[in-house]
Amino acid sequence: MALFAQRCLRVKKEQKRNPWLAALFLAYCGFMLYMLFIRNRSAIEGLPYWEQVCNNYNLKWFRTVENYWDVLTRPTYYIDKWGGYEVYCVQVRIAVINLAGNIATFIPFGAFLPAMWPKLCRFWKAVPLGVAAVIVVEILQLFSLRGKCDVDDLLLNTVGILIGYGLWRMVQSIRKRKGRR
Repeated sequence: MALFAQRCLRVKKEQKRNPWLAALFLAYCGFMLYMLFIRNRSAIEGLPYWEQVCNNYNLKWFRTVENYWDVLTRPTYYIDKWGGYEVYCVQVRIAVINLAGNIATFIPFGAFLPAMWPKLCRFWKAVPLGVAAVIVVEILQLFSLRGKCDVDDLLLNTVGILIGYGLWRMVQSIRKRKGRR
């Protein structure tokens, strides 16, 4: 995987990157580092490290998505269960932020990959590299106890990468059509 990434990310000397695009990409990387590793801390005081690691993952597909979707689609049940509308509203906010946020934060990544590195213009190169990056992030979150390692995050982040790549493709096709006129 490392050799694949190295070959894809090499830029020929005659290819020049847009400095504004590079600055945006660096700002995005800084934002992602903050969101994924600095902001969150899921460590529990007094619990041994390996026990914390063992409690810091979800490997069951759709568990998190189902839980949040259930909260969003059954308001009466949860208002009664939690004893009030205010508590339910907080849980809805958490569900929406988690589901939409996991998709939205990776949309730029899906667009930046082919925009920054021309060798990643092909779907079969850009998307697997994006998914590999998400897997690395999830593993780092597991062992650093920053955030939670969740296969549903992998799924949602991949949807974001696919949307970003698709948007990049649409922009490229529009630019090509305008160039032909």
